[in-house]
Amino acid sequence: MCGVFATIGTKENAGETVLEGLKKLEYRGYDSWGIATRVATSSPTTMKGTGKISEVRTSFPNGTTSIGHTRWATHGGVTKKNAHPHTQGCVTLVHNGIADNFEQLKKALKNEYSFVSDTDSEVLAALIDHSLKKNKYKNVVSAIRTATKQIEGRFALVMMIEGVDGIWAIRKGSPLIIGKGKHTNYIASDIPAFLQHTRTVNYLDDGELAKLTSTSVEIYSLINGKKVAKRNIKVEWNEEQATKDGWPHFMLKEIIEQKETILRTLEHSSTSIQKFVHTMNKRKGAYMIGSGTAHKAAMVGEYLFAKVADRKINVVQSEEMSYFERFIKSGTAIVAISQSGETADALEVLEYGVKHKAKILSITNTPSSSIARMSHHHLALNTGIEKAIASTKAMTAQMALLLLCAYTDGPGISYGRTLLRETGANINDMLNPRYSKHIEKIAGKIHKHENLFIIGRNSLYPIALEAAIKIQEVSYIHAQGFAAGELKHGPIALIEKGTVCIVLGSDKETISNAIELQSRGATILGIAPENNDVFTHWIRVPDCSEAQPIATVIPIQLLAYYLAIKRGLDPDMPRNLAKSVTVK
Repeated sequence: MCGVFATIGTKENAGETVLEGLKKLEYRGYDSWGIATRVATSSPTTMKGTGKISEVRTSFPNGTTSIGHTRWATHGGVTKKNAHPHTQGCVTLVHNGIADNFEQLKKALKNEYSFVSDTDSEVLAALIDHSLKKNKYKNVVSAIRTATKQIEGRFALVMMIEGVDGIWAIRKGSPLIIGKGKHTNYIASDIPAFLQHTRTVNYLDDGELAKLTSTSVEIYSLINGKKVAKRNIKVEWNEEQATKDGWPHFMLKEIIEQKETILRTLEHSSTSIQKFVHTMNKRKGAYMIGSGTAHKAAMVGEYLFAKVADRKINVVQSEEMSYFERFIKSGTAIVAISQSGETADALEVLEYGVKHKAKILSITNTPSSSIARMSHHHLALNTGIEKAIASTKAMTAQMALLLLCAYTDGPGISYGRTLLRETGANINDMLNPRYSKHIEKIAGKIHKHENLFIIGRNSLYPIALEAAIKIQEVSYIHAQGFAAGELKHGPIALIEKGTVCIVLGSDKETISNAIELQSRGATILGIAPENNDVFTHWIRVPDCSEAQPIATVIPIQLLAYYLAIKRGLDPDMPRNLAKSVTVK
């Protein structure tokens, strides 16, 4: 959720470096911001405020060490006092995650510390300071380990300790990545923060503590305090992928990039996909989990496996999986679908699965993510960095990989490759400026409506649900998706004259449902391979057979984007949302 970035080096511009890095993490949180800077082991100077960090134009005092934070509010409102960093005693820290037991900790510490914020983060600063004092600063690693054992929840902490050299960082559930440079080191919640400085990284695992100086990185186990060896990894992303590159918004750039990213899934070897599918199939039952858009991609996968491979896959939202955990055994396969690979709900399911000897498989955009590293088999999306909050190219890549898996399990991967190649070519032809202008024009006609309904049948039903998510999150229009056949079981009561209904597909049954809507006065927007007299407006999509969900979701993404623009909103940063949901 929140963006964390810190650096330590020999140059005295650490504050400016952290500011620029945090601007690249704004998709993780943009309620408020803060940066603390210091020289050597001195007391830090902290500057913070509310609002988007991208709008911050300020200078910082000279400093060789700096930690910073861009916030997505969880505990405490969006105020300057709640912005990070927080200082208690000798500890100044930034925090991503949630301390579930912070109220009990605060109660135990209230006689020793005065708290000025409403956050759980300030309590953690006091807890670590208390532990250091009790330890008399003799062993910082031991003191931090003692404090960490008392914290319940998933979190990442990055801190400076007055009088003690270095930056100290703890990971338990929330991601932290170390960037290793020349005479300067970095640590962040995501790679784009330091990508312009270095592509050499170490990944902190859960239960690890790191100490960074300008020339060294030391990592310790929080369990036993012993040093942990890490290998250097070169990341393949480049800085250009993390910029708008002339596009007005990341969301539009990433929608258009689907011309390439869908076809990139074909770069996976047949052997790697066959191993993935074989591991799924030899298990006694398989669950596919995901949250939000990833869950809708998993639902499409459920339809694909049923139709193409004649196999039933159980699809459950990650956050609801706890109800079904009793069915996870040593003979179970769990397939996690996630853009970031750091989704807290999914990680909890997988941790349970590991304990019960289930086989863990995953499809994520980050091969080095927590979910990927927990997996027996992992398939990477290969889409490059996705910066917009609303996931677009990651979802179509997820569906493309699931399609290849379904065909591998069914008639053969070669059939899936041919279909995906043809679909990619059709989408390349579809995504042209005239097509975008047509969708923008339609958005201009309906953007003042406050309610939209979307219907789809079979594998387009999950796309109807995804359409509702996209429209809600970037345009703030109330949108609901339904299975087309469910209309007469309740939703049709909501239709009145002028209600905008989006109809996915032009098959006989769906057109019949569209006529039912039209007869109640609805305005019909058809997204389908063929036009029909019932459509007030029509957006053409190519006929892509079993890959139809991939082709159909793209004009919906463009429609959501242009609805946001017409309503004067920023589609990259919708209110109350953050890119990677690393807390429950």
